Amino acid sequence: MTDRRYSGSCGSSSSSISNNSNNSNNGYRCGIKTQLHAPSSGRCNYHNNNSCKTGVARPTTAAMHVKKTWKSAAVMFLAVAAVTTVTAAFYFNYAATACCAVVPLSSTSLLQESSNTVAVDNEPYRSKLVGSSATRPSKLYTVCETRDHLRSPADRGKFSRHRRQTVDSTSSTVDKNLGNKDSYNGESETARNSDRGNDTTLIYFITPTYPRREQIAELTRLGQTLMHVSRLYWIVADDRPDCSLQIMNLLPDFSIPYTYIASPMPSIYKHNPDAMPRGVSNRRAALNWIRLNHNINDSNAVIYFGDDDNTFHLDLFKEIRTTKKISMFPVGLVGEYGVSSPIIDKGKVVGFFDSWPAKRKFPVDMAGFAINVQLLFKYPYATMPYKAGFEEDRFLSALAIRLDEIEPKAENCTRILVWHTQTAKKPKPIVMVKSKATLPGSLATLLDQVTMLGIGGVSETTGVRSYMTKNGNIFRV
Repeated sequence: MTDRRYSGSCGSSSSSISNNSNNSNNGYRCGIKTQLHAPSSGRCNYHNNNSCKTGVARPTTAAMHVKKTWKSAAVMFLAVAAVTTVTAAFYFNYAATACCAVVPLSSTSLLQESSNTVAVDNEPYRSKLVGSSATRPSKLYTVCETRDHLRSPADRGKFSRHRRQTVDSTSSTVDKNLGNKDSYNGESETARNSDRGNDTTLIYFITPTYPRREQIAELTRLGQTLMHVSRLYWIVADDRPDCSLQIMNLLPDFSIPYTYIASPMPSIYKHNPDAMPRGVSNRRAALNWIRLNHNINDSNAVIYFGDDDNTFHLDLFKEIRTTKKISMFPVGLVGEYGVSSPIIDKGKVVGFFDSWPAKRKFPVDMAGFAINVQLLFKYPYATMPYKAGFEEDRFLSALAIRLDEIEPKAENCTRILVWHTQTAKKPKPIVMVKSKATLPGSLATLLDQVTMLGIGGVSETTGVRSYMTKNGNIFRV
């Protein structure tokens, strides 16, 4: 007689069912011993005898539960990751426009002529401070100082207390303009005539900068250039967490309406010194400041990014004032080609000439384009990424720029009106003296100025030994 425990089928009689039920309790399934893989029910599937014949185990309820739980956990993790990514993108791209309390400047205050600002007490050149020296902190940037009008000579002593007073060589020209209603708050004739004919358009000139020994020298040189440009508002964004007293003392000297912002780079992007996105936090802060302060209905303004070490021809400002949407032009001293520029054919941009294409749609330099302010309000989330080398391309792509919309300037991109000059960087020297209290004559005051400007330091214990000469003789100081 054949043993039912080793039978190849489940059987159909009631006795077989009874025996199989008993065998299942002993670890048998359809006559095959499958104690380790037996179904939790202990019964055979009569609708699928093939599985019984081959001895293939069905998945247990516990295994199915674990698999279902794992899938649910994975879906939940992906959902949390997606929400976190969207939140972070919103925070870094646009939250600054809502987080930072600043003193709103009306568009008319930035654009009005001096004839509309004549004081009742017959002092048309008196400056009017808006939030002057007021620090307004936020998580992203701090507005250190804002001036929407030019400074009067009476304020010079207040902001030059650390410097020797000198007579301004242009004071005579300023005095002549005090009673002239056609002058823009006393600006020079050169500035008013530099781009006459289209000077109703305001230029937002955004300058990112960062602390270094050359910083004050660079800003001084740039400020001397911008003094000759009419209808310009200067936004200086400093890569530091606090406000610089040196810069706050310097900017009023140029008689240019300005806003000074402290906008440090997030520490997360400082780990790789070779690929740090320099200037991104500064430009983003400046763009958000414009979104907060400019009249959204006023399209009579353009935005331009000018680094503190660049060199600018005055004709550049005349060119960019007529920007309707976006304009482009060549930049000299860039890359291995020596120039970066759009290529123009029949008045339209057909390509770009740049030594580092990197699969960028817009391989241009930051100083090689200007945009109309209305683009910022049309695309409120458009900003610059913290990705070195791709700031221009991603920013212009976020503004949905097309090639046929680009307005070529500088005689169809055949003239170079801006140069990407760079000052050689050297470490800050430390001058060692025997005693600060016994320094001769004006040397003590001069070294204090050197320290204040950040171009050097003074120490009694370390540094380079210093000497003075008299009649060919050398004396230790």
